[in-house]
Amino acid sequence: MTDYLYLILILLTPLGPLALSFDKKVRYVTKWKWAMLSAILVAIPYLIWDEIFTKNGFWGFNQNYLTGAYVGNLPIEEVSFFIVVPFACTFIYACVRHYFKSANLQNFNLLFYLLFFAFMIWIGEVGVKGWYTRIAVSLGLILSLFLFIRRDKFVFIPLTFVFSLIPFLIMNGILTGSFIKEPIVWYNEVEFSGLRIYSIPCEDVVYGFGLIVLNLFLFIWMEKRFTKPL
Repeated sequence: MTDYLYLILILLTPLGPLALSFDKKVRYVTKWKWAMLSAILVAIPYLIWDEIFTKNGFWGFNQNYLTGAYVGNLPIEEVSFFIVVPFACTFIYACVRHYFKSANLQNFNLLFYLLFFAFMIWIGEVGVKGWYTRIAVSLGLILSLFLFIRRDKFVFIPLTFVFSLIPFLIMNGILTGSFIKEPIVWYNEVEFSGLRIYSIPCEDVVYGFGLIVLNLFLFIWMEKRFTKPL
């Protein structure tokens, strides 16, 4: 069974969004094509990043938890990660946008950006020599600064990310070895800050932020550009 653990996590991730996609209020099923297309497009640069880092030993994968199918140096489970996780997070965004449409999130968003900026600066100061830290924090700072400047347009993204952290911490905790004997994904200690949330490198939070935000940018743009008004 351990040979399929990463695959099991991948298969479980979209079950909730798929099951709830037909909810008459959110109607996520009508947004599947934009969610999938944005996930595929964003996956391309992320997979290139992943391939380069894996090939150079910045991180790697434990064979004991994999099916053995690869695309380049990446397990097929890792490739699938960049589709199913954004798909699930876009579902969270669709729910937040509907159920919090009347909420005043201005103060919450300002607090989020303040804390997230501080979090990234802290990581960057500690792990300035690691390439994972440099790239993840640089991307995170650029995206969060853009979101802050355009916060009136992207009002639901901070809350979406906060809600996404719950399944993120569970899944990444398993991947990095918190609840199992060995990590599924290991990290070169030289290339990141060494700061962890139990077993999860703190950079993963910023990495995940970039993945989610870039997907939501594309999703929002495509939905607005190509969806005909009722």
